[in-house]
Amino acid sequence: MNSKKINFTLVEVAIAIGILALGIAAAMGIIGAAKHRMNKAESQWRRQHALTQAAEFLLLAPPDTMLPRTIFDYPEFTVTINTSLPENLPENVPANTVGWQLSALHINLIDKTGKQVDSIVIDRLLHGGK
Repeated sequence: MNSKKINFTLVEVAIAIGILALGIAAAMGIIGAAKHRMNKAESQWRRQHALTQAAEFLLLAPPDTMLPRTIFDYPEFTVTINTSLPENLPENVPANTVGWQLSALHINLIDKTGKQVDSIVIDRLLHGGK
C-alpha cells in the first residue's frame, strides 16, 4: 500500500481562511439587514395595531368616550380624537337626517415626543345629532 500524506501549503491555508472570513462577513451583513427590516416592520405593525384598536373601540363606544388604558395598552402612544363634518359628500346627501348625523372621526396616534405618527379618518353615524 502506498499512502501519501497530503499537506497544505501556507498559501492554501491563508486563502481558505480568507474565503471563510468573506463568507462570515457576508452572512453577518445579511443578518444585520434582516434584523433592521424586522424591527422596522414590527414598529410599523405596532403603530397600525394601536391605531386600529383605538378605532374599533371608538366606533363601538358612545360619543365623547375617552379611550381607557385597560383597552389601549400602549404606554408609548396616546390618542387624540376630533370630530367634524364629513368631507366630499355628494350634494344630494344630507349630513343630518332625523335623529342622526354623519360625522368624521379623526383619530391621531401620538408618540411620547408629541409627534403624530399615524392617523385615520372614519365616517360615523351618531344618534341624536351630537
